[in-house]
Amino acid sequence: MKKALKISLIIIGAIFVLLLLFNFLAGPIAKNYVQKHDKELIGREMSIGKLSANIITGKLKINDLTLFEDNGSTPFVSFERFETKIRWRDLFNHNLWVKQATLSGLNVNLEQNRDWFNFNSLLDQFASDSTKKETTGFGMVINDIQIEKGDIHYVDLALGNELFLRDIAVHIPFIDLSEMKTDVGLDLSLSDNATLHTDLHFSDDGKKYFIDLKMKNLGVEVIEPYLQQYYPVDLLQGVADLDMEVEGLTDHVMDFNMKGNLTLNEMVLQDTIGNPLGSIDSVFAEVSRFNLNNKTIDLDYLYLSGLNAEYIVKADSTSNFDLVLESYFHSDSTAIEPGFDSVVMDTEEHKSWQYSIADMVLKQSEVVYENNDLPQPFHYEISDIQLTAKDFTRHGDNAIQMNAVLNKFGKLHLDWRGRFQGLDNQNLTLMLSNVKVADFSPFIMQMFGFPVESGTMSFRSQNIIANGNINGINKLQIAVPKLGDKIKYYKPQFDKVPLKLGLYLLSDKHNNVVLNLPVSGNLNNPAFSYGKTLGKVFSNLLTKAAASPFRLMTDEDNNLKYIPFDPLQFDFSPEQYVMIDNVVTTLQSRSDLGIVLEEQVQYEEVIKQLSIMQLQRDYYLSTHPETKPSDIDFLTNETIRSIKLTDKGLCDFAAQYSKKKKLHSAKEVTSVACEVYRSKSEAILPRLMSRQNEMLTNYLHNVKGLSPEQISVTTIDASLMKSFIKPSRFEMHVFTYEEME
Repeated sequence: MKKALKISLIIIGAIFVLLLLFNFLAGPIAKNYVQKHDKELIGREMSIGKLSANIITGKLKINDLTLFEDNGSTPFVSFERFETKIRWRDLFNHNLWVKQATLSGLNVNLEQNRDWFNFNSLLDQFASDSTKKETTGFGMVINDIQIEKGDIHYVDLALGNELFLRDIAVHIPFIDLSEMKTDVGLDLSLSDNATLHTDLHFSDDGKKYFIDLKMKNLGVEVIEPYLQQYYPVDLLQGVADLDMEVEGLTDHVMDFNMKGNLTLNEMVLQDTIGNPLGSIDSVFAEVSRFNLNNKTIDLDYLYLSGLNAEYIVKADSTSNFDLVLESYFHSDSTAIEPGFDSVVMDTEEHKSWQYSIADMVLKQSEVVYENNDLPQPFHYEISDIQLTAKDFTRHGDNAIQMNAVLNKFGKLHLDWRGRFQGLDNQNLTLMLSNVKVADFSPFIMQMFGFPVESGTMSFRSQNIIANGNINGINKLQIAVPKLGDKIKYYKPQFDKVPLKLGLYLLSDKHNNVVLNLPVSGNLNNPAFSYGKTLGKVFSNLLTKAAASPFRLMTDEDNNLKYIPFDPLQFDFSPEQYVMIDNVVTTLQSRSDLGIVLEEQVQYEEVIKQLSIMQLQRDYYLSTHPETKPSDIDFLTNETIRSIKLTDKGLCDFAAQYSKKKKLHSAKEVTSVACEVYRSKSEAILPRLMSRQNEMLTNYLHNVKGLSPEQISVTTIDASLMKSFIKPSRFEMHVFTYEEME
């Protein structure tokens, strides 16, 4: 019995010693086997510094592993240390349970040349064999996966572009490959200052994935080589921040929705020959949905600030945008052939992008237009551009408002409501004020051969198109236009047009041009032309002007004592701007003078006009119940103001406020208006005067640069206002600083 026990102990001891020996030798044996048969196992050569394994505890450790390229000498993937721990007993239940997996010092070199990658041979080596039976019923769970200090170097050989992903840090608490359950955290550096952080997890049923994506300080120049495949750009600079949530389907990875915030700063773009295309200080977008599969972009908010663009026409008629525009139109797959409708129906194969922007704001921006292909160089700046848009979309209704400063002194206001698809329903209002005509002298010289020396212009226009029918009004005013002598060395486009005589005949006795150019017609009528309609109206005005020689007999004193104005004006007229500019010029040349502009109104006359306007407005609204007071625009207001006081409908409307059953004269209607609306008009007038006062003060101080000590704007004393009977004006009170002392 003792002998049997002794033999048993010897056998068990021998087995234990053999297990220990195998445990210590397993690593070196495995290392030698892998390095000897690496080409057979994986198709490439491999180098391993040290491999150790502990079969009892399930630990495996590999140091300094390098997997080479196909040439056997260039490293493809390498790492300093890999450690893992496996629970062996689960293998008997067809499960692989990894307690831990740590990889540090990872270094990957990826190369691409169009469709070729430097890992293609590995894919071919492990490509599925149709003759092999698939393994089923085998589960794998890996816990506590960590990658520390990893680097990836990517090179696109076709485009000559490279990308460095540094300091990669990945943490995966667990991953269940049988049920697609996991949480993955990834952190890495994309460049010197750029960082990326992601979190990935799956739904309980494994059918959906969710990614939180945060990127900081990414230099957008990394996409420049890819942008160059479509557009001829050479310089792209800027920094991007991204904070997005992605939700997608595991069965269709590219079918995902993305939402979150995008920020771009200090963007600069130029073409391949060094022409500047534009820059922008900052862009911020709130993305409610981005779907690549459906080609859909929906933004809740888009804010752009500091946009700067230059459009430069060179002496040979080429421009700095020619390369980009030519590339754009040549690459546009929806380009329209002659004879086809401008609206191209989307197909599944060539579905166009759908976009919408709930709120869009553009601020503090500037566009410069320069033309060197004219008799004289032309340079024009549109600055302080402020644009807002609501529900901006390709196929729906749009509403855009824009304000800007034209060449330092002029003002622009634009209001557009309509659709991009077709012109059948549009509403466009354009207002220009204090525009210096001399700025456009190069174009006038090109067309007529005369340089423009002076002149201040305003333009009021609204064109409404409803079901193809256009109804528009265009009011043009030019104060004191003056042309120079005709250029003899240049042949203009319209050499036979007597421009000087035309301006002279159209000018009134104060040398001001006032034109009303109405437009009406149907856009679908082949005979209709907007330009021809305006030209016909202009020709009729010339004919009437030529038949009225009375202005040739008038001459008036040009001494400036006051600036006449109407408190009901929307803005100052060109003639008034010329008068104001003359005052500014005088003050700029006389440092010893100061001026006070006192705002005075012909009180009773203004109250009467205000009362009449309110009566006309209420009558119009009663006959147009679909129109709200807030809907009254420029064209509607002109229509209201044009209602005659003897109009039967207006007389009947006013009669309801009178003891008389019938009203027949303008005097009777005016009397009713003043009685009904006087108190309301007296409340409105001070607000109108204050607005006019502020507008003039802003122009003198902020636009023309005069100090409040040089010139100020006041309002007539309230106790004197009601007794003032002269025409409304800004009366000038000139003083010297010596008098003030």
